[in-house]
Amino acid sequence: MTSLFVSHGAQTHSGQVRNNNEDAFLVQDRLFVVADGMGGHSAGEVASGLAVSSLRDGATAITDEASLAAALHTANEVIHTESMMNHVRHGMGTTIAALLANDDAIVVAHVGDARVYRWVDGTLSRVTKDHSYVQELVDEGIITLEEARVHPRRNIVTRALGIDAEVDISTATLPVTIGGRYVLCSDGLVDEVTDSEISAILGRHETANAAAEALVAAANAAGGRDNVTVIVIDVSDKPTAGAGGSSDERSAQRSEEEEPSESVPVLVGASATTTDNVVATTAVLPKAKVGLSLGFILFWTALVAIVLSVLIVFAAYGRTGYFVGFEGSDVVIYKGRPGGVLWFDPTVEARTPLKERDLTEEMAQEILGNPTFGDAASAQRYVNGIRDKVQPIPTTTLPLPVTTTSSSTTTSTTSSTLPATTTIPTTSVAPTTTGQ
Repeated sequence: MTSLFVSHGAQTHSGQVRNNNEDAFLVQDRLFVVADGMGGHSAGEVASGLAVSSLRDGATAITDEASLAAALHTANEVIHTESMMNHVRHGMGTTIAALLANDDAIVVAHVGDARVYRWVDGTLSRVTKDHSYVQELVDEGIITLEEARVHPRRNIVTRALGIDAEVDISTATLPVTIGGRYVLCSDGLVDEVTDSEISAILGRHETANAAAEALVAAANAAGGRDNVTVIVIDVSDKPTAGAGGSSDERSAQRSEEEEPSESVPVLVGASATTTDNVVATTAVLPKAKVGLSLGFILFWTALVAIVLSVLIVFAAYGRTGYFVGFEGSDVVIYKGRPGGVLWFDPTVEARTPLKERDLTEEMAQEILGNPTFGDAASAQRYVNGIRDKVQPIPTTTLPLPVTTTSSSTTTSTTSSTLPATTTIPTTSVAPTTTGQ
């Protein structure tokens, strides 16, 4: 059996609009994962982070299609359990795409609209088929793929890890294509860059790392409305010089006997993955020469401690309490103080199905006054009370379409992920879930 050489490049970016990055990725030996979290200000990044951490912890047991699917089921259970135990994170979830490069087969799995592509001899094909509302419209012949890219409900996914106790996972085992290039990505790439543009970019760059950087740059140049994460994987029967990180090199860590250079910074563990959505690159810098007096050090230490104490007090005050207000025309629950405290701005804690148009003038004026509450549950009850009075007709909640899982031995070949992903809430006023 021919030994497989696998090299990769991985890039993630928050985009040009969003402040936080709810995507996460994992590169662990020959296991590659991209997760796109959803569920509100912090819940989305929690969901994607839990998925990646769960897969990292179980990576050594992932050897084939069955074990990869089992690992994803475990990740689903971890996320769902956390969302049930923490009401603020209820309804959080993540889409996910995973690829395992064995010497004799390429194994893929996905849930939602995170994608896997294969690029061979200048031709790009989709390995996965989106679990989304617009994909089902395409399958039924109601709309075309081009129309799906601009459909008003293109952000609705029909499957995601963590939303329910059980989830259907699509898997496939593919033959190894020597010289093939694989791309894992979140919808932040495909919402901004067409398949033909992706193919052209892959053809212009020789190394996996350069291709990954170029794809993320193209998404940002096209608008960058969502977080974007890309992993490019090159498969060869011989080592490729300058191709970026090698997945056959376990962790590029320096020997403990080696001393760092006194003139040049050294990167340690540059290929080691972390629980965050970036690869660890810890720089070891030359030691600074010490010649300061003890009194000078104590003075500045005390001053820094005082400043930090003041900042901590303001930060704590600025992040306490909850209030209800508008974000555009949407009624949302904020965490923090109305108007913010210093540079500690309030953040969206939960979204509700209520719109400004659903409210009476009196209710709208009341919410403009930002009614405050001591905890999130009280704010939620307040919103529930308004909801019960006006009984708005949901505009984004859709029945969960019936979907099926692709065969474990065939390749899923279609569709696309489009903007921010959303699933259907299952509670009366649970936060809506929007793909990030």
